[in-house]
Amino acid sequence: MTTEIKQKVRIAPGIASGIAPGIDVVLVDPNSLTRDCFSLGLGTLCQDMTVRSVASLKDAAGILARDGRTEVVLCNIGAQMGLNDVLCAAIRDAVSACLPVPLVIISDRDDGGMILESLRLGVRGYIVPSLGLGVMLEAIRLVAAGGTFVPATSLQSLIAPAPGGVAVPQTPPPGAAVPVTDRIGGLTPREMAVLTCMREGKSNKLIAYMLGMCENTAKAHVRNVLKKLGATNRTEAAFMAHAHLSRGAVLETNQP
Repeated sequence: MTTEIKQKVRIAPGIASGIAPGIDVVLVDPNSLTRDCFSLGLGTLCQDMTVRSVASLKDAAGILARDGRTEVVLCNIGAQMGLNDVLCAAIRDAVSACLPVPLVIISDRDDGGMILESLRLGVRGYIVPSLGLGVMLEAIRLVAAGGTFVPATSLQSLIAPAPGGVAVPQTPPPGAAVPVTDRIGGLTPREMAVLTCMREGKSNKLIAYMLGMCENTAKAHVRNVLKKLGATNRTEAAFMAHAHLSRGAVLETNQP
């Protein structure tokens, strides 16, 4: 059974401002109560958002096969204790069935390892209910535009080294050299310092202050880092860097 909710309401000033209208979403949730709550909340808060809710990924795949207007698929996996083999296989199949439509997971678990595994399986977003509907709408918008979303709190937990884990290199002072083995392919020492700041969630203005450069220079370095890593946004760049370091791989460089 598919439930479609499309509401046009007057949005209070300051709520979901800037959200692009016309976003078409398929919501997958086996729990009818949370499915209806998410559908009604999203449809009410975001003007002209169409939410079609179904009970299974199979039903979602059927919708995608019948029309080409869906922009994002949301899948609520609830309080799953982890990505077991069955769930991993289901997510992998869902990502494949949804292509080229991106899949976003809603989960009660704000777990860095689970997020990394989800991204490895091809998921383009990871939302926890504690973020609220406003942030959820922004996440949907970001993913629909081609980006990847994860909670900032989860990113911070990945940056902080766990006991026995791999420590994240500290931001070097201006002019300090970065060892070749600490660089990701193609990045200069200065760009590596910028990437380290990006992994710590610093803004362009703070990066400029930390590394002793003007803000426009920091912006240029951020653009170069994204381009060289093939990342669409800062979050993806941070996760790519973390993945390299957590594997303990030798990071090559094309720069002297």
